[in-house]
Amino acid sequence: MKLRQLLMALLALTLFAAACGDGDSAEQPATTEAAVATTEAAEEPVATTVAAEEPPTTSAPEEEPAEPVTLQFWTWFPPEATMERVIADFEAKNPDIRIELTLFESTAYQDRLPLALSSGDSIDVAAVQTSTMVNVVRSYLDPLPPLFDQHASAALADGIAPAALSQARLLAEDSEIYIAPLGFLGSAAAYYNVDLLDELGIDVPRTRSDLMAMVEAVESQRPDLLPISFTGANWFLDEIVLTVTEQISPGFFNSVRYDAGGSWNSPTFAAAFEAVTSAFEDGIFSLDVLDLDYGRPIEIFQQGGAVMFLQGTWESGILSAPFRAANGIEMDNVTASPLPLLVENGSPSIRAFIEVGLAVPSHSEHKAEAVRFIEYMTSGDGVDAWVTDLFAAPARVGYSVPQDVFTTELAASGFAELLAVLSDPGSDRNNVSDFSAVAGDAVIDTIISGTPVAEQVEFLQSEWESGRYSNVG
Repeated sequence: MKLRQLLMALLALTLFAAACGDGDSAEQPATTEAAVATTEAAEEPVATTVAAEEPPTTSAPEEEPAEPVTLQFWTWFPPEATMERVIADFEAKNPDIRIELTLFESTAYQDRLPLALSSGDSIDVAAVQTSTMVNVVRSYLDPLPPLFDQHASAALADGIAPAALSQARLLAEDSEIYIAPLGFLGSAAAYYNVDLLDELGIDVPRTRSDLMAMVEAVESQRPDLLPISFTGANWFLDEIVLTVTEQISPGFFNSVRYDAGGSWNSPTFAAAFEAVTSAFEDGIFSLDVLDLDYGRPIEIFQQGGAVMFLQGTWESGILSAPFRAANGIEMDNVTASPLPLLVENGSPSIRAFIEVGLAVPSHSEHKAEAVRFIEYMTSGDGVDAWVTDLFAAPARVGYSVPQDVFTTELAASGFAELLAVLSDPGSDRNNVSDFSAVAGDAVIDTIISGTPVAEQVEFLQSEWESGRYSNVG
């Protein structure tokens, strides 16, 4: 502004001097125009200077990223090593969610979960054991289909096999679906050391006569081996008998379990009971297994001391190369099959049921994130993360186990055989555990003491009708 005033003053003096001097008046306009031009030119740097001095525009402060949501996940299964691998994969693909795992022993979990839910403990995803536990805890859980409709990428029914959802609905007295199952388990199944079969010159046994031939080959060529390794615990003997009933008459167990006209003193069950107990008499099954607890038969088989191993499909990890490597199992050539037929005119079968149902407690504050984790575990990428252990046959619609899980075609085809019967089981493996122990004790009594089968099946029917088993029907 001072510069402008100075220039204006100089202009005035110039004009005054021109008016008073000797110059031609015609030169005045030119002088005036030059002065104005000089003034305008002089003013431009002033405008530029003012613009340069304006304070810079300040951008809005950046918002800090939100902290990841932490989900509290309670379960008893799969094992910790498996869950750590699965959780790491989920968190890498979902950086806004963290999983805090609380893992219990199975029996302790039956007591701890109902107590924690009733107390309102902070649990966002709860694994639920698929028997009577669903009814025990369902009042603390939200039905899953509406939650999936709201928060998942697809409806619950789009990702999980219809048979699995039907069994999930069956477990709740109000017929709601509270759990999304990981997969199916079945029993009993058979596993084989293929190298030993090759050494003995025999194929995978399919019938009772095949089993007898295998036993005779072992006795003559490798008497140091146990032909068939399995636990003689009462519950597993009951599993074998019930598998044979399904070989004879698929659906038998359901007809008794759900009060649909079946009975333990029926010819079907008596024939299965006889087939199993006589297998001990004939030497197909060794009396030595009656003294083996759960873990010992597995050790014998994995260490090369048995040709064949019987257990549920939850032991199918032995077929998986990654599982064997992770657990230090030095067996490269294994396969599996449904339980060989112990009766004439039977057909391969199994009892199967859903296992490890994932649920959302009603008091969870992170239900949207909980549903994302459950969807990942049951019908998303998580299946690939846990299936390498083969502890369950996935319930995900249209799922195929990656072939790199297996090292041989025999292992892959063996698991495919198990999947075939698991996907179309004779009956549900919806056990009544306390009754199963009684039934298994009856089998042992006949094996050891020779109590007639007819007496045993009448005894079991009277037990079933006694009212001592609260979850019958």
